[in-house]
Amino acid sequence: MDKTAFKLALKIIIIAAVLIGIAVLLVCAHLAKTLATPSSRMTLEAEKAWAEEHGVWGDLEKYTVEDYTINGKDDYVLHCALVCSDDTKNNGKYVIISHGYNSNRYGAAKYVPIYIDLGYNCIIYDLRGHGENELTVCTIGNYESEDLIKLIDDTYSRYGDDIYLGLHGESMGSSTSLSALKYSPKVHFVVADCGFTNLYELIGTGFKKSHAGFAEPIVDLDLRIFYGYSMKDTSAIDAITGNEVPICFIHGSDDDFIAPSNSSELQKRTSGYSEIHFVDGAAHAQSREILGKAEYQNIVKNFLDIVSDLEKR
Repeated sequence: MDKTAFKLALKIIIIAAVLIGIAVLLVCAHLAKTLATPSSRMTLEAEKAWAEEHGVWGDLEKYTVEDYTINGKDDYVLHCALVCSDDTKNNGKYVIISHGYNSNRYGAAKYVPIYIDLGYNCIIYDLRGHGENELTVCTIGNYESEDLIKLIDDTYSRYGDDIYLGLHGESMGSSTSLSALKYSPKVHFVVADCGFTNLYELIGTGFKKSHAGFAEPIVDLDLRIFYGYSMKDTSAIDAITGNEVPICFIHGSDDDFIAPSNSSELQKRTSGYSEIHFVDGAAHAQSREILGKAEYQNIVKNFLDIVSDLEKR
């Protein structure tokens, strides 16, 4: 190869490398934006339609629903709703249900009949950046846990210091509920459905499956620069280290997005009473759908009965 041909080939290689580098940076920036700003979030109407199609709509029309708002972290406004029946509204038992990523409070509605039947008033709400809330930075569990603490405080202020309060979360909602435990809130139990240990590890697993593990640090850097947080900050497994609040872990055995091993690792880290249930045939966030209301409710009821017995000792 003569010098002219060599220089041309080298120039082409350099240009190609630069273009590939730019493409990688653009893709990583897009991924960071997708994580931090859930612009594809579902509307309440779309979430209800999906739930009805899949047979998991919570029949909110049967209950009394009282909409309200509270101020979360940095006075960010959260849209909430108290769902109760004639049998539950004065009994002093409450559960706050946190939905998953790109969903909204209607995504939490599928768990409402379960808790209503067990005598609990349900508080469902739109996590930051979701539902009817203003679009803002979403950390998939970290900032959201601070919002949840504000909601817990508001619940006691609104309904009395002597109420009995628990948490239930699905996916991002599980991360949020577990992460809130690092603040030692006054809650009696947590049901954590298909949660993950750490956001950086979760996203990294996806990158490695796509043979693109090199991209994760770039995405995390973009999040730090443009959105002010690191994926490493969202870490339920660190939040529950030494935790004494009873936790019931539920996870679909066929979950290929958040591996069931995440719940196993989380259970190992908590110090209080815990139990874990793997649901055969359930993909991500499908345990309620696969089990059906009665069987899922039975898991929750048995767990709450044990929690009650432990509290009496």
